[in-house]
Amino acid sequence: MSHYDFPTRFRALYDHALGLYRAGRRGAEGYFDDKQTAWLAANGLTAQHLYDYAEDDVGGGEPGFEHALAIEVVRRDYFLNVQGGRASGVVADPSTWPEKAPLSLMKKSNRVFPSAIAVLSLLLPSLSRSADESLISADTIYFGGHILTMAGEEPQYAEALAVGQGKILAVGPKSDVQRYSSAATRVIDLGGQTLLPGFIDAHGHIVDYTLRGNSPDLSPPPVSDVSSIEQLVTKVQRYLTTNPPPPGKVALALGYDDSLLAERRHPTRDDLDRISRDIPVLVTHVSGHIVAVNTKAIELAGITRDTSDPAGGLIRKDPLSGEPNGVFEEQAGQIFVPFLAVPSIAERGRLLDEFMHWYASFGITTAEDAISSPLNIAILLEKRKQAARPLIDIISYPMWAIFNDVLAGKKTLDIDYTPPSFDGCASVQANGFPHGSVAADLEPDAREKVGVYVNGIKFAGIKITGDGAPVGKTAYLTKPYLHPPAGQPVDYRGYPTLPQTELDQWFDAAYRQNVQIVMHCNGDATADMMIAAVRQAIAKYGSKDLRPVMIHSQFIRHDQLVTMKELGIIPNFFTSHTFYWGDWHVNETVGPERAFGMSPMNYAHSLGMKFTNGADSPIVPPSIMDLVWTAVNRVSRSGLVVGPDERVTPYVALKSVTDYAAYQHFEERSKGTLEAGKMADLVILEKNPLTVDPMTIKDIRVVETIKDGKTIYKTTSR
Repeated sequence: MSHYDFPTRFRALYDHALGLYRAGRRGAEGYFDDKQTAWLAANGLTAQHLYDYAEDDVGGGEPGFEHALAIEVVRRDYFLNVQGGRASGVVADPSTWPEKAPLSLMKKSNRVFPSAIAVLSLLLPSLSRSADESLISADTIYFGGHILTMAGEEPQYAEALAVGQGKILAVGPKSDVQRYSSAATRVIDLGGQTLLPGFIDAHGHIVDYTLRGNSPDLSPPPVSDVSSIEQLVTKVQRYLTTNPPPPGKVALALGYDDSLLAERRHPTRDDLDRISRDIPVLVTHVSGHIVAVNTKAIELAGITRDTSDPAGGLIRKDPLSGEPNGVFEEQAGQIFVPFLAVPSIAERGRLLDEFMHWYASFGITTAEDAISSPLNIAILLEKRKQAARPLIDIISYPMWAIFNDVLAGKKTLDIDYTPPSFDGCASVQANGFPHGSVAADLEPDAREKVGVYVNGIKFAGIKITGDGAPVGKTAYLTKPYLHPPAGQPVDYRGYPTLPQTELDQWFDAAYRQNVQIVMHCNGDATADMMIAAVRQAIAKYGSKDLRPVMIHSQFIRHDQLVTMKELGIIPNFFTSHTFYWGDWHVNETVGPERAFGMSPMNYAHSLGMKFTNGADSPIVPPSIMDLVWTAVNRVSRSGLVVGPDERVTPYVALKSVTDYAAYQHFEERSKGTLEAGKMADLVILEKNPLTVDPMTIKDIRVVETIKDGKTIYKTTSR
C-alpha cells in the first residue's frame, strides 16, 4: 500500500465541505450525491448523521463541523481500510464529485443521537460491508452483566459492549457485538456485575491532595480520628517530633471540624501554642475556608492587632485585647500560603500519581482540579511533559486571582499568567475558548489551548470563589444564620469574597471572549450575585453555550433554579453535606427549613435541568458511591433524613456523575455514556445501584476501573 497522505486527504475533504457550507448547502438533502453517499456508507456514515451532528452538536454547520467531519472520516478510512490492506474509500479529489445531487438519490435515515458520527455499521445494518473482516477487531468484549449505558432519561441496558483502540466500538445485542471479535479478543463474562461509564469528578481538587504530603489528618471519624482539641494538639505534637518544618516555614495539618469537636469551636492561638511556641503551626478547617495558627505563625507573617482585614476575609480578634486570636477566615488565610512547608514540585508530582491511583479505586476516570493555584498549575504542566500519559484525565480551572491584570486593563483575557519561579516551569498563556482556539499573537511554545486535552490534562476555564462555607458560617446568605459565630451580631449573614462590580467584570470578560466560568456559591445571596452577573453578560453579548457552573449550590432557592435554567447556569450540588453536616445545619447554622432544602437536586430534576454532584475532595473522600448514596438517601450521621423531598432515584444520582458531568465539561461527545465512538472509560461495580436496597449503595465495591480500554484499577479481593 502506498503512503497514506493524511494532510492531502484531509485538506481536500475539508475544502470541499467548507465550500458547500459557504454556498448555502445546509440540509442533508442535497449535501451529498449518490456517489458521495456510497463513499460515506463505506465509512459507516450517512449524510443525515453528519448533518444532525453539525446541527445538534456544533451549531448549524459552522466550519468547526467540517473540520471534525474531515478528521473523523480520514481517521476512519485509515483504520478501517488502509491499515487492513484495503483500498482507501476516500476520494482524494472531491472536485470530481457532481456539484448538485438530485433529492431522489439521497439516502435518508431517522435522526440519531449526535454521537453516531462515530458509529460503525453495527447501528447501520443496511450499510454493512460485505465482510465483517473490515471492522475493527475488539480488544475486549463484555457481556453477562448489567451494562447500564446511562444514555437517556430512563435506564437502558445493553447485552454486550465491545472495546477497541481505546474506544467503544459497539453496544447492543450480543450477536451484533460479537462481529467485532477476533482470535485476539478477550471476552469477559461480567458474572452479573454492573458495567457503567467511568465516573467523572464534577467538582474537586485532586492536586490539592499533594499539598498534604504526610501531614496529619485532623478529620473526625469516619475519615480520621480527631474528636477534640486535646486530640488535635496531641496528634500534631507527635507529628512534629519527627517532622519539623524547615526554618522560616509553617508546619501544616489539615481537616479539623469544629462541628464535631467536643468543644464545638475553632482552636485558637492559645490552643496551638500548646503544640509549640517555637515552631509555626497552621491547621486547616475541614471546609478549607478557615485556618487556625499559633503565635509563632502570626509573628512570622507579621500580623498584629493593627493589621486590617483583607478584601473578602476576616482576621478574628480578641474582643478585649484586640489581638488576633489565631482564627483567619477566607482570604485572610491566604496570608500564610507563602510560608507553608509543602513538598517540592517533583515530590508533589509523585504524590499526584499515587492519588490518581486512589481516585481510580473509586471508579473515577476524569478528575477535576478546581481553583488551581500557580503551584498546582506548575505540577500539571510538568506532568503533561512526561512521556507517560497520566493515569486519569485531569481538568483544571485556574483561580481567578491569577488573572487580575485582565480587570486592570493590562491584558486581554488570553489567560496569561506566570507561576512563581520553579525549575522547569515556564509561563502559561492560554486563550479562553471552550473549543480550543488560540490567540494568534502568542509564541507557539507559550500557548495553552483552553478546552483541549494535551497528554490527558485540560485547562478548561476559570474558577471564582464567591463566598465561604456554610459549615464554617462564612457562606453568604439572604437570611441570618440560626446561631452566628462568636462576636458577630444576630443579623449576621456571612459575606461575599468579591463585590458585585468585580464579579460583573469577570462575567463580562468571559462572555466577550467565550470562557467558561465555574463559581463557588454556597449561599443564596452569592447565587443571586452570580445570576445577576450572568444575566447582565447575556443582555450585552447574547446567549452563548458557555455552561457557567454554580459550584455547590448548597442553599439556592427554587426560584433561583428556575432562573438558572433560563440563563443556562448548571447547578453543581454537594449532597455529601446531608450526611457529614446535616445535623449541624439543622441545629446550628440555618435551621430545619433551610437545611431540608439544601442541594435541591430533585427540584432541579423536576425542571428538566442537567445538574452534577461533586464531593469537593479533599473536603470529603472522592467516593462516588458515597456521593450517590447521599443524593438518594440524604441521611445524616444521626439518622435524620435531611430533606426527604429532595431525594432522587439512583439512576438520576448516577446521571449527575456520568452523563451530566460530561456535559458540564463540554465532553458529552466523548464521555458520560456507553455509546459507540466514545472513549472506553468504564467502571465495573460489584452490584447494580438501581436494584439494591438504596441504603446499601455506599457499600457497593468498585471491582475494576478502565481508562481508554485499559485496566487502571482492579480489586484484589472478591
